[in-house]
Amino acid sequence: MKKIFRKIRVSTALCTAVAMTACGSDWLELNDPNSLSPGNFPTKIEHVDLLVNSVYGAQHHWYFLGNYWAGYVMYCLDHTIDMLWHEDQGWIDICAGEVKAGNNKVTDPWTALSLGVYYANTALEQIEDYRATAPDSETEALNNYEGECLFFRAYYWWHMLSLYGQPDSEGVGIPIVKKVPKTLEEMYIGREKTGDCYRAIIEDLDAAAGLLTQTDPHRVTLWAAKAFRAKACFFAGETELAKTYLKDCIDNSGKTLESFERYRMMFNGYDEYEYNSESFYEMGNRADPTSGAAYGSPNTGSTLSLYYPPFCIAPDGTRTAMSYGNQYMHDRNLIRFGYTDPAPQSSAVMKTREGEDGETEYYLDEAYLALQQKHRDELGREENGPDPRLYVCALQPFIDEVQMTIDGVNDTRKVAQVDFGKWWEDTSVTTGNDPETFYGWPVRKYNYLEGHLADATRNVAGYNIYFIRLPEIYLMYALLLKDSDPSTALEYVNKVHRRAYNYSVDGASPVDYQSLGDRTRTVDVTDHLANDPLLYELWAEVFGEMRWWEYVRLLDLGEQEKDFYKTISGPGASKTNIVWKDTNYAMPIPTSEFETNPNPDMVQTPGY
Repeated sequence: MKKIFRKIRVSTALCTAVAMTACGSDWLELNDPNSLSPGNFPTKIEHVDLLVNSVYGAQHHWYFLGNYWAGYVMYCLDHTIDMLWHEDQGWIDICAGEVKAGNNKVTDPWTALSLGVYYANTALEQIEDYRATAPDSETEALNNYEGECLFFRAYYWWHMLSLYGQPDSEGVGIPIVKKVPKTLEEMYIGREKTGDCYRAIIEDLDAAAGLLTQTDPHRVTLWAAKAFRAKACFFAGETELAKTYLKDCIDNSGKTLESFERYRMMFNGYDEYEYNSESFYEMGNRADPTSGAAYGSPNTGSTLSLYYPPFCIAPDGTRTAMSYGNQYMHDRNLIRFGYTDPAPQSSAVMKTREGEDGETEYYLDEAYLALQQKHRDELGREENGPDPRLYVCALQPFIDEVQMTIDGVNDTRKVAQVDFGKWWEDTSVTTGNDPETFYGWPVRKYNYLEGHLADATRNVAGYNIYFIRLPEIYLMYALLLKDSDPSTALEYVNKVHRRAYNYSVDGASPVDYQSLGDRTRTVDVTDHLANDPLLYELWAEVFGEMRWWEYVRLLDLGEQEKDFYKTISGPGASKTNIVWKDTNYAMPIPTSEFETNPNPDMVQTPGY
C-alpha cells in the first residue's frame, strides 16, 4: 500500500555480527570475503546504509510500533479504548490502573526499545570507523547517516522514558547507553535520573541538527530533529529554549496545517495523504501481502491495529471483525467529543416491524439517521453538534462504511458496533454492555479500512505512524505562552480549532474560542477539559496517536482522567473501576534487568 524510500528490514544477525567485530574476537578474523569481519564491513557507503536501515527498522519491532505500543500499552493507559475481550486479567489491569510487575504487555517494549538503542550505537560506531577511509565526496552522506542515528537513539530513549521513567526530573529514568558494550562489565549500566535522560536526548538532537541536510520526508530531516528537540526541551522544563525552538519550527520549517479533508484521510494508509505538509516525522509503513508476516517477524509495515479493528455488518446481519476485535473506542470519549445522540441499539433508535414473511425486521429510526447525516454535513458548526474530529478518530456504526470480502464477495459494508452476533441482538448477559447506553464505535486512526487485516495484507498494514505534527507544535507553544501572552496562546489554539471545523486557519472564524477559559465540546461539566480549550484541543488533536499519555504524565492529569473515564469493561460481564496511583505514571521494567545487573542504580521502577 505504501511507497516508502526503501524497504526497511531489521537484521539482528547483521547488527550482532558488526557489534562483535568491535570486541576483537579472534574467531571473527575470517578469510571468507562474503563473511562479516573487521576487514570487510563496512568498507563502502552501501554497508553504512544497511546499518542505518536497521536503526529505522527497529521501529517495526513486534514489541513496539509493529504491534504492542497501541493496543497493549498506550491505548489502555490513556483510555482510548475499552475491552471487548474480557479474559485477560493482565490486559484489564493496564486499563484499570492495576499493573503488576511481570506484566509482559508493558515490560516487553523495553526489549524492543533497548534493541533500537543498540542498533543506533552500533551504526554510530561503524560510521565513525568508516570515516577514516571514506572519500570526501561521502562526507555529507555520512553526516546525514550519523544525524539519523542520533535522532533515533534519542527517539528510542524518548519512548522508553515515556513508559518507564518517572515524570519528576529527580525521579528514576532509564539507562543511557551511548556505546556498544565490549565487556560484561560495560553491560552493567544503571538507570539515570529522568532530568539527565532528557538532557541526553536533547544533546543527541542538538548534534543531529548540526549534521542533517537531507530534505527527503521519507527519512529523518533537519526539521524532524528540530521539532523533536523543541518537544524534548518543553518536557524537560527548559522553557526559554523550548519557546525559541518551537517558534523556529512554526516560522521557518515551511510546515502548514492540512485541510480538514486531507487531515481526515491521513491515518489509514493512503499514500497521497502521507508525508504531508504538517508532518515533521512519521514512521513509514508498507503493507506486504505477498511476503510480509506479523507476530514478530521482520516486515515493512505494522500490525498496530490487530486488537482494535473495525467491525462490519455481513449480509445476514452478523457483526464481523476485520481482525481480532478485542477493543473498541471507550464510550466516554464520545461524550468528550460532544456526541449526545442515543446509542444505536437503544429503544429510541432501533425499531421493529413485521416483514412480508411474518418475521420481525429491525431498522434504525429515520430521524436518527437524518441527524447523523446533519452532523457530517455541518462539520460541527451546528449548535451542540459533536467535534468533527470524532469522525477522524472513530467509525460510526451503521453510518460509516468499510471494504470487506464476505463469502467471496468484496463490497462496501456498513460499520458495526464492536460486538459479535446479529447487529440487533442484546449481548448484555455476556458483555455487561447495556444496549440502551452502549455505543461500541471502532477506532478509526491507524486502522486498515479495506478488508480483513490477515486475509488482505497478512496482518501487515501500511498506515504511516506520526511522531510529531504541526498542531502539537502550536499547542506546546501555546502552553508556554498561556500565562505571559494569553492572546497569542489563544490564537494558536484557535488555529488548530479552526482547521478541525474546516475554516481558514489564519483568520477569525465563528467557532473561535474567545478566551482560554471558554467552554469546550465535552458534555460532562465535571470533565477537567470542560473549560480548558488548550488542553481540550491537545487531547482532541492527538487522540488515538499514542501521545496523550505523554501529556497526562507531564501535567499530572492521571487522577482527573481516572475521574472522567470511571470504569473499564471486564472481567466477564462486570465493570472494573479505574483506580489511580501516582506510580501508574511509570511502568515496571523486566525483572531480568535488575536481577542480572549488579549496578546498584539498575532498580525496578518504584511502586512495583
